[in-house]
Amino acid sequence: MLSLPPRPGAAPRVFGPAPHGQGSQISPIMMQEELWGRMRALPFVYMAPTLVSVPHARSLFLPEGIGSGPDEAFQGGREFAHIHPHHDGSLHVTLPKDIEAEVIDAGWGVHHPVQNVTLIYGPRNSAELEIAWRIVQESYWYALGAK
Repeated sequence: MLSLPPRPGAAPRVFGPAPHGQGSQISPIMMQEELWGRMRALPFVYMAPTLVSVPHARSLFLPEGIGSGPDEAFQGGREFAHIHPHHDGSLHVTLPKDIEAEVIDAGWGVHHPVQNVTLIYGPRNSAELEIAWRIVQESYWYALGAK
């Protein structure tokens, strides 16, 4: 378990299901870029156009032969996470059910209404960036088969 603290304040407005994203409390671009920089530096990942999200979403994939996560650890092909464009700033990740439940219960995101992914709210400050980063790492480990 992650032992996440409750997310401060009211939840942002979420729209969807297609597209599914965050419509208020938008993450500052510098927070989005810091998170993306960490995400793309994860070992073995590569960036490619998303198979499941909106145009200009930035996506992470694991190459074939790397990782042994279940099919549910991937959104499409080998894509396990993507961050939405700057006007949204949220991200979709795949998570094990127990981790997803903890994320949702603590107010850090919501389950997608149609797909088997979790929408994580974009970080508003450095403390929230650290929480979002921990959640992304859980998704990565899930895809690798380490969870």
